[in-house]
Amino acid sequence: MTWMLVVRWGVLVALATAIAVWDLLRRIIPNSVVIAGLVAGLVLAALTGWQALIGALAGAAAFGGPFTVMWVAGTAASGEGWVGAGDAKAAMALGAVLGMPLALGGLWFGAASGGVLALGWVGRGLWRHRGALATSWREDGWLGVTRAIASDSVWEAGLPYGSALAAGAILAAALAQR
Repeated sequence: MTWMLVVRWGVLVALATAIAVWDLLRRIIPNSVVIAGLVAGLVLAALTGWQALIGALAGAAAFGGPFTVMWVAGTAASGEGWVGAGDAKAAMALGAVLGMPLALGGLWFGAASGGVLALGWVGRGLWRHRGALATSWREDGWLGVTRAIASDSVWEAGLPYGSALAAGAILAAALAQR
């Protein structure tokens, strides 16, 4: 393993850990974390050469672009993004560190991790409110259950999606090293 690869892994693991911890604990990903990761990814790529720098920029666009579109479209449609702005910026920074084509793998594994996270998050909420759901079922059937699920606080807090993106980036990089 070359020293540059070791440094890239260190930056990726540090960035992914910071993103996941901040998002899980505070539901916010600080701009300072994202900017540091983006700058580190671009500087490491620039030290490797022009092709790597172009790959890092393309990786930032490929990984962060879809989440930026979801944030902008959601904000325009409902006033709230469909993902958080921090998630979009975190994806951009992770994509810059991964570079292309690994950023596409990070995008795929991040989305898959997000799906697993969503299922677990909703399942946890359903389990927590199983008594109320049973009562709603007895009183109003499916309509009552649907109302009870929709009123759960899990929907207000949102998912810590940055943690799923961080996991996806680590998984993509790990599988590329096999």
